[in-house]
Amino acid sequence: MKQLSIFDFLENQEHEQQEGFFYTKGAMYAKVSRDKVKAVPVELGDGILYPGDFVKQLGEKARTSFRMQKGYYLRYCGKYDRALFFSVNDFVSDYYYAFYYIDQNTLLICSDAGAKDIHVERLVKETK
Repeated sequence: MKQLSIFDFLENQEHEQQEGFFYTKGAMYAKVSRDKVKAVPVELGDGILYPGDFVKQLGEKARTSFRMQKGYYLRYCGKYDRALFFSVNDFVSDYYYAFYYIDQNTLLICSDAGAKDIHVERLVKETK
């Protein structure tokens, strides 16, 4: 699957949304058909993340974490290849926040400006 910029993604000449990864403002996203996402648990930090689990943030330190704004949560949807996919709150679509899964403690967000590692020691799940 190729990586697209947000502009390539939104300005598609054919007005048909392509599957792929795209990025903007420090986040990485993906558009992938829901039937391609495997709803499997994943070891993350000191816990296990199950499809449907909510988290407010991934990681503890500011430089190596990803935090949602107030009132928003990441809901784990599953895995596609080496990427973990999350939706926002209870929203269901083919669009996801995407994080490359390196290992139990390391996730990666990629863009044209480089990559940012997310270091997760402690998994804190939220109840909505």
